[in-house]
Amino acid sequence: MRSILITLLICSAAPAAAQVAVSTAAPAVQAVPLTTEQAYRPSNGRDPLVPATVSGDTKGSAVPKAKGQAPAVVSSTFNVYSLALTGIMEDSSGRQALLRDAAGNLYTLRAGHITDAKKKTIPGVSGVVKGKQVILMTEDKKVHHLNLRENE
Repeated sequence: MRSILITLLICSAAPAAAQVAVSTAAPAVQAVPLTTEQAYRPSNGRDPLVPATVSGDTKGSAVPKAKGQAPAVVSSTFNVYSLALTGIMEDSSGRQALLRDAAGNLYTLRAGHITDAKKKTIPGVSGVVKGKQVILMTEDKKVHHLNLRENE
C-alpha cells in the first residue's frame, strides 16, 4: 500500500514537457534607426503648440477663421522682426528652431531655411541655430538675434 502511494506521488509530481508552437516568424531587427518624421506621423495636422479653443477642435486655432480659409504666408507681409523663438529641438538630422509670429503662425528654421506650417520655404531669409540662440539673416544682409527664454 505504501509503495503504491509513493509511486502515485512520484508520477503526479513529474513535470510535463512544455510544447510551444510558433505560428509566425520573429520580426527582423532594423539596422538603421528611424528618423523623427518616420517615427511620428500624427493622424491629424493639429499644431501641438497651439491650445485647442473648443472641445474636440482638431485644428487648435487661437484666432477664429472663416470656414475653408487657411492662413497664407505672403512674402511681402512676412517680417523677420515679428518672430519670437518658441523652442529648439535636435534630432539625427540636426538642430531646428520653432518660431512664431504675432499672428500665431508657426515657422521652422531647419538646415538654414525657414519654412511655414505647410513646409513652404520663405524666400530671402536664412538662419542658423547656435546654442539657445537663433540668428536670422535677410537678403539685404540685416541680422536679427532671437534668444530662448529660460523662465517660461
